[in-house]
Amino acid sequence: MLPSTLGDRLDQRRHRRFVGRAAERTRLTTAFADADSPVAVVHVYGPGGIGKSALLDEAARLAAAAGRGVARIDGRDVEPAPASFAAAAHAALDALGDGPRVLLVDTFEPIQALDGWLRRRFVPSLRASDRIVVAGRIRPAAEWQADYADAVLLLPLRNFGRADAEAFLEARGLAPEAHGAVLAFTHGHPLALALAAEHARQPGAAAFDPSHAPDLLADLLARFVEAVPSPAHRAALEAASVVRSLTVPLLRTLLETTDPDPDALFAWLRDLAFVASTADGVSLHDVVRETVEADLGWRDAARHAQLQACARQFFADALQEAPTPGARHLVLADFLHLYRHHPVAGPLLARLRSAWADAEIDAAVPLAEGEVPTLRAIAASHFGDAEADRVAGWLDRRPEAAEVYHTRGGGVAGFLVTLPLEDLDPDARSADPVTAAVWEAVAPRLREGETALLFRCWVDAEAGQGVSAVQALVFARTVERYLTESGLAASVLLTTEADLWGAVLGLAGLSRWPDAEAPDAPAAFGKDWRVTPPHAWLDALASRAPSEPPPPPAREAVVVLSEEAFTEAVRDALRAYAQPHQLAESPLLRARLVRERGGDPVEALRALIDEAAVELARGGREQRYFRALDRTYLHPEPTQADAAEALDLPFSTFRRHLGRGIDHVVSVLWRAEVGG
Repeated sequence: MLPSTLGDRLDQRRHRRFVGRAAERTRLTTAFADADSPVAVVHVYGPGGIGKSALLDEAARLAAAAGRGVARIDGRDVEPAPASFAAAAHAALDALGDGPRVLLVDTFEPIQALDGWLRRRFVPSLRASDRIVVAGRIRPAAEWQADYADAVLLLPLRNFGRADAEAFLEARGLAPEAHGAVLAFTHGHPLALALAAEHARQPGAAAFDPSHAPDLLADLLARFVEAVPSPAHRAALEAASVVRSLTVPLLRTLLETTDPDPDALFAWLRDLAFVASTADGVSLHDVVRETVEADLGWRDAARHAQLQACARQFFADALQEAPTPGARHLVLADFLHLYRHHPVAGPLLARLRSAWADAEIDAAVPLAEGEVPTLRAIAASHFGDAEADRVAGWLDRRPEAAEVYHTRGGGVAGFLVTLPLEDLDPDARSADPVTAAVWEAVAPRLREGETALLFRCWVDAEAGQGVSAVQALVFARTVERYLTESGLAASVLLTTEADLWGAVLGLAGLSRWPDAEAPDAPAAFGKDWRVTPPHAWLDALASRAPSEPPPPPAREAVVVLSEEAFTEAVRDALRAYAQPHQLAESPLLRARLVRERGGDPVEALRALIDEAAVELARGGREQRYFRALDRTYLHPEPTQADAAEALDLPFSTFRRHLGRGIDHVVSVLWRAEVGG
């Protein structure tokens, strides 16, 4: 049958190139087509590059042939939270109608935290006729078979046997006389076979010689990269190695050129055997990505740093434009991927992944009805009854502020309570002396429209605020809030373990705020995000060595003024305008609007005042306000009485015009300061 869409044509091409896995295909066919088969859940698992995604492609074809609708989601594209997964899965399944269905879940390891919830909650909620196939690197927990017995089919994947490996190479155009050396070298590993075949396809590729291969995949990859069609193709491959997934706009940004055509380079990448295509773009196989990026970092550290900087800016912009929390999560995953090798951020991200896999902790969920006593008891066991009562009070008043982590057995592993300080009821805020002390310190720093976050309480049920899996998850959550909270001006994190975490928080740029601490209360570590915005903070963190302390506050650091202080500073600057040396001590020289102007700070401030005043000169009736400003501050008369006389105005009228002019300059500069 002729394909009706491009997708159909690509599916047919993948099927023609698919070889082997006969036993696995037979068992899948039975599970999909046999109405009497007890199998409801299939787990495909094996190491990287073993062919799990390729088998899922074939499973989709077999399911369709059996009359089943097919829905597919990828773990890299879903937030590791039950609600997000359920929404994505049900949307895909519901679009299939009323017939029998199959849900294929690829790359499960990024959302491994959902394993227990998937087994206990999601799978039982599906229709009796549905089938679900999950593919990942980790062998499924024993509870799957304990709970569901013969309803669960396990399909572990291994290297190809010789016949299947030869068929694989033949399907990719490798001459039979070259098979022997490649098979001896790859031992039938599918990704290694694909790399060898890609190497052989390139123009001018040398004969394959396994004697030069101390490391299997690295050697094969080096051979392939050396034989790519052009330097531009190599640059595209290196760009793809830096990011989690690649789109044409991102590739265009990373290459910083439209010549050669990014669309053509993207199409070339998409056709490579070790590149997977998803709804979000193309992704190199993990082994390929790590090898290419490591080689780039060793060979050309400056280009590697440039690619990372371009990618950070691309994702920073995308975070601001993401329309939904789910979209922000995916962009954040792309952003944080860039830090996976950083000496400080990398271990935290790795621990986040291992926490989900090893500690058997599910992703955070909202507070459930009836859980407050359990959370209060956990807080009491580590912080005492008084603090536990204060925390429980917030759980009662603001249940939406709590995020609860559960073990895969269903117990509470820990929780986090985050309060939006400016949005709290004043009576409730004052009822908690800890929160009240933080608010007294933060409130004078806030300006209209700005927000502040208080990470009021975070705790692991067993370790308290010690080193734990929950602690890693909590810290990762705080970073997500820093990056995505709209209008964030300041944040405060409370901890009872200041000696343990003080150095780590200091390295991350959070400083102790004693004025935000109530007596006998947790230590407060805060940050003003207007001085160093979150994306600049991450850039600074990424450039810092693991043993390097944070830089001391620079003498020229940005100063954040309240509206009242800013207004007074502008009035003082107007009075000193005609004598620039008197502006040297103005706090406005370190305000954002002056710092972003660049150049000599005094001249930048005078230019900003000039521009604000000239706006009045362009108006009709407002020109009189400009004339009062001009004769008083910009080109001053000896006294204000002389200025009024020069303008032929009664002194009271002159003073009114001058006041209007000053208010205008203050308003224009304040909008520039808070609005950028």
